Amino acid sequence: MRRDEKFSDNGFEAWGGYMQAKITKLEEQFSSGIGKADNRLTNIFNGISIYVNGFTIPSADELKELMAKHGGVYHTYQRSDDFVIASNLPDTKVKNMSLARVVKPEWITASITANRLLDYKDYLLYRNSKTQPKLNFTHTSRTDSFNVHVNCERKESVKVKETSPSDGYQKGVARDNHSNTLNEPEFQKNQPTKTAADPNFISEFYNNSRLHHISQLGACFKQYVNDLRDESNFEFPARNDLKSRILAIDSVTNHSSAACNHLKTIMHIDMDCFFVSVGLRNKPELRGKPVAVTHSKGGQPRTKRPGVDRATEFNLYKQKQFNKISKATGIAEGFELKTRVDNITDEDDKFGSMSEIASCSYEARAKGVKNGMFMGEALKLCPDLLTIQYDFEGYKEVAYTLYNTISQYTLDIEAVSCDEMYVDCTELLKTLNVSVHDFAFALREEIKNKTGCPCSTGFGGNRLQARLATKQAKPDGQFFLTPDLVDEFMFNINLRDLPGVGRQISQKLESLGHVTCGSLQILSLASLQNHLGNKTGSQLYDQCRGCDAHPLTFHTVRKSVSAEVNYGIRFENNEQCEEFLKQLSAEVHSRMLQFKVMGKCITLKLLVRAKDAPVETAKFMGHGFCDPINKSTTLQNATNDINIITKEVIAICKKQNIDPKELRGIGIQITKLDSISNKQVSGPISKFFKSKAIRPEPQQNKPESFDNVQNVLRTDQRTNTIPSTPKKNKVTQSESKSPILGTSKYNLPKKRGRPSKSVKPEVSTSKNVMTKFLQGESVSHDICVKKEPVKENVPKETCTKIEPKPGLLNLPWEKVRELLRAWFDSGQTPKPWDVDLIVEYLREMVTSKNIDKVYILVNFIKRKITEMKNDNWNHVVNCVVEEVQNAMLAVYGKKLLINDF
Repeated sequence: MRRDEKFSDNGFEAWGGYMQAKITKLEEQFSSGIGKADNRLTNIFNGISIYVNGFTIPSADELKELMAKHGGVYHTYQRSDDFVIASNLPDTKVKNMSLARVVKPEWITASITANRLLDYKDYLLYRNSKTQPKLNFTHTSRTDSFNVHVNCERKESVKVKETSPSDGYQKGVARDNHSNTLNEPEFQKNQPTKTAADPNFISEFYNNSRLHHISQLGACFKQYVNDLRDESNFEFPARNDLKSRILAIDSVTNHSSAACNHLKTIMHIDMDCFFVSVGLRNKPELRGKPVAVTHSKGGQPRTKRPGVDRATEFNLYKQKQFNKISKATGIAEGFELKTRVDNITDEDDKFGSMSEIASCSYEARAKGVKNGMFMGEALKLCPDLLTIQYDFEGYKEVAYTLYNTISQYTLDIEAVSCDEMYVDCTELLKTLNVSVHDFAFALREEIKNKTGCPCSTGFGGNRLQARLATKQAKPDGQFFLTPDLVDEFMFNINLRDLPGVGRQISQKLESLGHVTCGSLQILSLASLQNHLGNKTGSQLYDQCRGCDAHPLTFHTVRKSVSAEVNYGIRFENNEQCEEFLKQLSAEVHSRMLQFKVMGKCITLKLLVRAKDAPVETAKFMGHGFCDPINKSTTLQNATNDINIITKEVIAICKKQNIDPKELRGIGIQITKLDSISNKQVSGPISKFFKSKAIRPEPQQNKPESFDNVQNVLRTDQRTNTIPSTPKKNKVTQSESKSPILGTSKYNLPKKRGRPSKSVKPEVSTSKNVMTKFLQGESVSHDICVKKEPVKENVPKETCTKIEPKPGLLNLPWEKVRELLRAWFDSGQTPKPWDVDLIVEYLREMVTSKNIDKVYILVNFIKRKITEMKNDNWNHVVNCVVEEVQNAMLAVYGKKLLINDF
């Protein structure tokens, strides 16, 4: 049957049917809305149309806005002449579509940064050749008296990592941070090198050196988890298949009785030698051999550069490290200091390579090679060390597979990096009703089958135990640190293996005679705090016993946006420096648009050549031995205006009065961020706060769902005032206070000093009060309220202007109670942003010492959720209780008494 016979005329036939009419309507909306010529900033993308396929950073909505602002067209439905924007495509799509115009979203953002349309071919998601494009730098010598000659067979390293300016040296490839510090990118051999004085330096660096994306992957997957949680209904049908596979496993492991209980269980999962494992998928002949991922081929010396004095520079670095450790430990001499530069020779020697190793195989590690080690030292330890190049697309592919595999079973995930995460498995294991060992085995097998890469998993009662258990499980294994094993397990753990224990702290502890956790347990809390400070001492006191009160963070909030360049910074005058600051400000601005944030605090980070350091650095075009200078300015209002950022950055730099020839590194960081995201959330509590409708006061009826929450809770959002309350039986102001506290938070000054003896952490509330509260009845007449004298000559109808507080903090106590009741009665699946609102409110109550309110609400939440007997709500009460207890410990040093129901 033909289409026109099966379907009658629907009124859209003149435009080619319903879908064509829909597409036409969407395009007209774009053209008449954000795509209007009046809204354009530039015409960079004039004649360019895009279609976004799948998850991207920036998101589809953000790319739509960027195209509109810069003269392009965004299509909701793909057209034949569209450029397809994608960060990752499944195999089925790759096999069935043309890849000639599939480009990465960086093409859009980089073109905007460069203020011109860049060649899309440099941003193809898939290429016929997997060779990485090289940077065509041009060397600018201050004296122009020599040329740089480099062996064309050898590559120097590209390093994108997090650098501590105070160290003056790189510390390895960053796996997760919000800042990108760029050091010694890959350059084309036998080509002169371009410095930061070139006006196209930043754009060409970011456009051609793809390795800087590695440092963004961690932030990318934190956002990916955020998006997954925002869009999920928290139903996981894939669990049924997982349970079937687990039950089919003929496990040969003897499980302890604790293995199948349902105590708090945190999993730490980490891919083994991630970069190496991905690189060896297509190189099976290298398996079992010592392999390192680096851009250097190693063992091939280069021509020594005039002016380089590695011995002097290395000695300055080692002296600085010695002074830091000496100050931390109180020992001025007699200890051995080992550094990464000890075994590095001159650059014209085969062991002189300062290219860093990003990752190395276990066979290489067995010979002493480590991640972050310089290639020269590694070759001394392992002369037969083989090197492979980076496979950036492979890393992204495997990382997405890892996260997609875990997220089909649970979204209680804290992303750490592209190959590492924590997962709260408590609810998942209870639902599956399987042992930890069988679950881990099935999960690791699934990941290995999908990615071709092994992983290790560790399980424990908290994140610290899980992380240490993973170390025990590696490589390609699993380990469950059950409660009965914790004491014995922790006794032999080296203090250097504890998170947060770096070289200085470990040296300090070694000077006190302590190397293991078991040894440190003999010190009292007061003694540790005396030696290490209150915070570090308290943390180590808990950690050496296997305790960790830090909960997992499922929803990550970006705290900073930054861009740092510590390679190629060589200026001749202030004009060149100022031009570079403009370019770097534009890069930061682009990233702020990408993440939809504004910031109030602008920090300029400078690395200045130290007084005694050689002018030519040991590492080619690196920053060398420097003095760090960090200066900040705080704006009155948050902004992402490129002109304001640029102006402030240049002003800060000028105030330092630094010779531009001495600069070796520059970074810009924006903090104190505010989100400007327009993304709509579907949480019922969040929807309530987004509504600006003012509706009539409700009747006495109890709300049945969140459809009428706005009838129950009303705030005047049109003015920053407290809405006046209708008169009722001439009730005085003091009689209308909170029925629990008997005080008005708007009228009375905030009490200072220690809390009253009547308010204790282990608080006990009247049964009548609790019972009536749970029944929604007023309890004001059962409480003895101390009335405050009413001030005379006060107008009867007064609106006191206050600063509105976010979320629930802006609501009266009784309104919060009704909102929670309606939330539980709504029958909807709890959303993470709603839980965040509740937690934030309770933490504020603890901080303001309203413990009686906290006690009632927490017990009310726990009782209601227990009565619901709905697994979807279990994580809510766990999260609320955990956060409240952490706040109680921080404020009072004691936990809140919570009833069992």
